[in-house]
Amino acid sequence: MANILITGATSGVGAELAKRLSVRGDSLFLTGRSKEKLQNLDLDAGSIALDLTAPGAAEQLVASAISAMGSIDVVVHCAGIGLIKPAADTSDAEFTHVMNVNTRAAFLLAREVCKPMAAAKKGLFITIPGILGKAPMRNASAYVASKYALTGMIKCFAQEYQRSGLRFCLFHLGGIDSPFWDNIQMAVQRDKMIPISTAADLILQAIDAPAHLVLSEVIMQPESHQLI
Repeated sequence: MANILITGATSGVGAELAKRLSVRGDSLFLTGRSKEKLQNLDLDAGSIALDLTAPGAAEQLVASAISAMGSIDVVVHCAGIGLIKPAADTSDAEFTHVMNVNTRAAFLLAREVCKPMAAAKKGLFITIPGILGKAPMRNASAYVASKYALTGMIKCFAQEYQRSGLRFCLFHLGGIDSPFWDNIQMAVQRDKMIPISTAADLILQAIDAPAHLVLSEVIMQPESHQLI
C-alpha cells in the first residue's frame, strides 16, 4: 500500500481514482477547490480545499499531506481547466488563466513535492497533459499551449531528478468522458470517448508498476482520432 496525494480529486478521473484506491486500502490525501465536494466524496482520506495557483498553496498542500500520511509515495495531479476557443477570440486574461491553472500550478506542486520525495530516494509523479499535450487542435491554442508546456516541463523534471529515485509519468489521453466537457461549447460524441473507468485503470497500472520501472508516456485515444 502507498501514500498517495491526488489533486483534482472532486470529479472525473481524480474522484474515480480516489474511490478505487480507498477501497483497496491505500492511504490518501485529497485536494480540490471545493471543500463541500471533498466532503461529499465520503472517503477515509485526509483532505484540504485550496487553489493551487494561490501563493503558498503548493507548500501548504505538501506539508499537510506529509503531516497526515507521514510521507508521499505517489502524486496523481489531475487538476486543470479547459478552454476550447479560436485564437482570435481568446483574451489575454483567458490565456493567462489557463496557463496559470494548467502549467504554473503543476510546476509549483512538482517543485515542492519532489523535494521530500527526492530526500526519501523514491516517488512517482503522474499527471495528465492529455492528447493535446502532444498534438495540436484547431480552436484550442491557449489550452494546447498550457498542455505542451506541461509535457515539456515534466520531462525536464525527470532529467533533473533522474538520479534521485523519482519517476515521472505523462498520460496523453484523448477525449475522456468526464465533466470536463459539460461546459465546453463543442460538438463531441461522448459515447465514443474514453470512459473514466478505463483512464483510471491505466493510471492504476502506473502506480502498481515495480519500483524500478516506469510508464514514461502513455497514449490512448478514440480509434477515430488516433495518432500515427
